[in-house]
Amino acid sequence: MLRSGIRRRLVAVAITAGAVSAALLPTGPASAAPASFTKIQGAASNAAGLQQTVDLYRTLLGEPNNGSLVGTQPAGRREINWDGTPDAQSSPNQLPRDFFNTTVPRGAVFSGAPSFQVSADSSNPTSTPVRFGNLNSTYPSQFGTFSPERLFTPIETNRTTIQFFVPGTTTRAAVKGFGAVFTDVDKASTSKIEIYDRWGALLWSDWVPAGPTSAKSLSFLGVKTDADIYEVRIITGNAALNAWTNDTASTDVVVLDDLLYGEPKAIA
Repeated sequence: MLRSGIRRRLVAVAITAGAVSAALLPTGPASAAPASFTKIQGAASNAAGLQQTVDLYRTLLGEPNNGSLVGTQPAGRREINWDGTPDAQSSPNQLPRDFFNTTVPRGAVFSGAPSFQVSADSSNPTSTPVRFGNLNSTYPSQFGTFSPERLFTPIETNRTTIQFFVPGTTTRAAVKGFGAVFTDVDKASTSKIEIYDRWGALLWSDWVPAGPTSAKSLSFLGVKTDADIYEVRIITGNAALNAWTNDTASTDVVVLDDLLYGEPKAIA
């Protein structure tokens, strides 16, 4: 789905069993400057199988990976893989919403949920179960990892909103691309990425591809655009994580691994 009133050029790139294909979709009449959208997606049963897809998207966003450098950098991208998150900010504890803009300045602040958790790792001092086993004992057998060991989820909802800032500051920013790794997407229409402009208008959205296996599969969806992405909204599955919600034929429980996005730059 694309924002009406914008002439758009969408290039879709999908990777299936190692093959790369691209298609240029037709565009409609224009009432504003044209915006282009290049999509990359893929799914695999394990991290090795998804690596090519994610690396292709990294190349699309550009080098280098700017890590936690404060301020806007002239080129490159930012990534969040959760794995360096301290135990004190991981399950069963909450992740501060601005952790990845203040403590770790990568320009991303989370909202849209009562709280958020990063899963525990296997060496945590409180022996908290990994991969959200603290929330439900079945989850470790459902969720895989792209970059071991930690994962990310909203709590009490399946929706996450991300707003961008010049890293390490309170200055709002926009990015030119956003992508994410999802784990255990069982159905083709339960998980979704939506991108919005600074006025709250939907620019683009698409469903995350389902994985090839019923558990621990990994899926990726990313888009790059010449429009300004001011906010991203993510739907993970069709149910929130909790003690009584298991992954079933009708209930698709999904969480996030790596996030990748263009360098946040302030909007005039």
